[in-house]
Amino acid sequence: MPREGDADKLLGPLEAEVMRALWKAGEPLTVRELLGRLNEGRPQRLAYTTVMTVMNRLSKKGALRRDRRGRGYAYEPTADDVAGLAVDGVVRDFGPAAVAHFLDQARADPKMLARLERLLREEE
Repeated sequence: MPREGDADKLLGPLEAEVMRALWKAGEPLTVRELLGRLNEGRPQRLAYTTVMTVMNRLSKKGALRRDRRGRGYAYEPTADDVAGLAVDGVVRDFGPAAVAHFLDQARADPKMLARLERLLREEE
């Protein structure tokens, strides 16, 4: 189970804050919608362009997916949590080598191997 600070290990501080806010929202948000949520109760307000830049950067990294909404975009996370985000990035960047390594690790842990086997059966 990911912990509160796990996103900070993978992302910059503002990127992590953006991801946490989008995961909490549970729906795609525009830059303006997210900006409003991020600035609630914040003494030093973030600029629209700052949040837009961070969201564009996260989109280019594959952490966010964006779809046209009016003249702009609505963004949503590509993974359900920081663990999914991290694994997606490793698999995207290293492909079959990453999957083979995960399987080697699973073979060393009987509980993990049983869980992987159960997940594979569910997909059939």
